[in-house]
Amino acid sequence: MIGAPGRLRVMIVDDDPLVRSGLRLLFRAMPEITVVTEAADGCDVLRQLTQIPVDVILSDVRMRTMHGTAMIPSVRDRHPGIRIVLMSCTVGADFVEHARNAGADAFVPKTAPAEQIRDAIVGAASVGSGRPRRVLTERESAVASFVASGSSNAEISDALKLSPNTVKTYVSRVMAKLEVENRVQLANLLHDR
Repeated sequence: MIGAPGRLRVMIVDDDPLVRSGLRLLFRAMPEITVVTEAADGCDVLRQLTQIPVDVILSDVRMRTMHGTAMIPSVRDRHPGIRIVLMSCTVGADFVEHARNAGADAFVPKTAPAEQIRDAIVGAASVGSGRPRRVLTERESAVASFVASGSSNAEISDALKLSPNTVKTYVSRVMAKLEVENRVQLANLLHDR
């Protein structure tokens, strides 16, 4: 099934069929996303991309055969326009750095709320030439505003009703998109604007 006009064509990649099925159901309620195919590993991804047009790949990092990070160079080489979002059960600073170094356009915890997964996919689709997207989503803007006002992650978590890990992920994404290294630089940049 090919995506309707204006919809992002997404490939779901995970070696667990239940995860793929759950994500497919999740995306049915999102008008901007159409799941056009699924794959069980990176090798399957490369086979399918020769036949099915895809805008964004949403891939687990760890799979039984070719991992999500291992497939990125081949996808970039053969299909440079496709954006890649990596998922992991744990998204700490090490994972974010590893995902960036591998060439991922975005990263999201597997346990993230539906809105955050959607934002990661839509945000990745806006990335050009591997550069961070500079336009923040509505949720990222809210988190950035709290950071700029000096709020801690715990305070942001309480105010926005997000888990502390989700807030941490949003802060990391905002800093990556705006190309700042710490909260002080982020606050200064936002105050300058």
